[in-house]
Amino acid sequence: MFSVLILFFILIAAGAISTVVMKSKQASNGAKVFFSVSSMTEKMALLVQRFPVSVFLVGGLAVLFFIAINDDFDKISYKLWLFFSVGAFIGIVATLFAEDFFDYFKSCGMSLFAILLWGAYCYFLPEKAGDIQLNKVIEISVVSWTAFFAMFFISFLKKNNDDAFWNFTSQTLFQMALAVIFGSILFGGLSLALLAINTLFNISIDAKLYGNLAVACLVLFTPLYFLSNIPNKTEKQNAEILYTKVQKILALYILTPILAVYAVILYAYLFKIVIAWELPNGWVSWLVSALALGGLLVITVLYPVRKTSKNKAVDFISRWFGVLILPLLVLMTIGIFRRIGDYGITINRCYILLLNIWFYGIYIYIFFTQSRHVKWILISSVVITLFTSISVWGMANITKNSLTKEVSAILDKQLSTEEARAVFAEMSQDEKEKIRSKLEYLHKTFGKESVQPFFSDRVSERSWSFLSELELIGALDGEREAKEWINYEMDSEIIWEIDNYNKFKQIKYNSHTSRKDAKLSTKQEDTIEITTDNRTFILPVREIVLEYLTTDEILRNKQKWIVSESDFTIMISSLVITDPCSLISEILP
Repeated sequence: MFSVLILFFILIAAGAISTVVMKSKQASNGAKVFFSVSSMTEKMALLVQRFPVSVFLVGGLAVLFFIAINDDFDKISYKLWLFFSVGAFIGIVATLFAEDFFDYFKSCGMSLFAILLWGAYCYFLPEKAGDIQLNKVIEISVVSWTAFFAMFFISFLKKNNDDAFWNFTSQTLFQMALAVIFGSILFGGLSLALLAINTLFNISIDAKLYGNLAVACLVLFTPLYFLSNIPNKTEKQNAEILYTKVQKILALYILTPILAVYAVILYAYLFKIVIAWELPNGWVSWLVSALALGGLLVITVLYPVRKTSKNKAVDFISRWFGVLILPLLVLMTIGIFRRIGDYGITINRCYILLLNIWFYGIYIYIFFTQSRHVKWILISSVVITLFTSISVWGMANITKNSLTKEVSAILDKQLSTEEARAVFAEMSQDEKEKIRSKLEYLHKTFGKESVQPFFSDRVSERSWSFLSELELIGALDGEREAKEWINYEMDSEIIWEIDNYNKFKQIKYNSHTSRKDAKLSTKQEDTIEITTDNRTFILPVREIVLEYLTTDEILRNKQKWIVSESDFTIMISSLVITDPCSLISEILP
């Protein structure tokens, strides 16, 4: 959550100093050519020597893409995608850290050990991606982002190396952007060449060739070029601060006035609610967050200006912005707790509260250190996000446990559906709405297993069915929810054996639009007509929906949904019913 926003302001800073960085490198190399075959060969050799594990993983990832394009994407386990993609960044981080303390062989050993640990983590994940629980999804995402951002600070955890951190981060981000541009140009140019061959010489070009070309340019060339240009062990300790006037103008004369406008608006709102003596709107948290993140952006971009020249405006912003925003952070805190009080705790609100707490801490730190250590803005956000998203103390688990405890206070023992209805019937409308929202959030976010312990009867897979059985929502609400849930996708593992037919055609249809390959018309409420290739097929859609709803929820995607007549068979591979209630209203609660 924090990391994406932090990356945004570092990218802006990197773009501003890119010109100086390039001029500095060219000047230090004298007459050395920036781009040549010999320099590229030399860099590739040094790359393999410096990042052998990451190079192997990048190559493995490219192989996966080649297999997916030329064979079958579904045959490749999601675990392999995770292992090779995230593992490449883990290998880089391990190398950048180890090369400062150990010799070459120990450094390679540490990188390999880190990758083996990541491989073990991936191995013990569920076999199917759909079986991963939400807390594990958050954990994997945060670990992936942490592996990426750790590249920029892992070599600078010691004291008094903020200048070197600044230079390394800006140069690395610049090389990353350059690699993407080079890879995109290479892919675009070669794709245009293939198109020219196809157009001018009437030579058929397989579409897969374009996919393979994209993999070669963007999955193989781009990351390898980037890795080969990451500042080496000596270069990354360069502490000579560089910045441009563009950087100063961007931060001081463009971003700062925008932040001032935001601050005036929010302070006016603060005075309004104090005078009216009312609680703030929960939406104010997002505005204060934008202002606080913008302040950190300005402070970070102005870091080299403050270090190399005296400027009262820059000094004031770097030191006192945190004090000026403090009342607004308090307003944000009140807004968050109002949302939690009104609507209950959720994972998103937990992270917003964590962001609010982090703002307090980082701005207090900036005030007392006078913005001398901007690297801790990035480091603290990554570390805090990581440790609040993994294991039993992760935000998802905290949310689940908190909601479970609140529900347990009301349903202190297992109840049958009838008993639960009686309990809810005695509640006020406000109390009923609160318990409904908690049960619904648990069911939708963590699955039916999270609410099953409260009930002795089997809990439905669908939240609207579950809540309607408890009489916590009415028939109209049930109909509205049903529109979101009748969505059938055929199990990809089903093997079809088709005999006695000599033609096959895939038919796509939509009741609201006409398509070239199929035209749909509704003549009766319970059937639809599909016209394709001058032939009309009638589907008993009401019968299909009834059978779908009466089939066990676990088996619905396993079942073969077939409509057969004497001379044709229609196999339904996907089915979306946006308004099933108009067809089956008599079976709804």
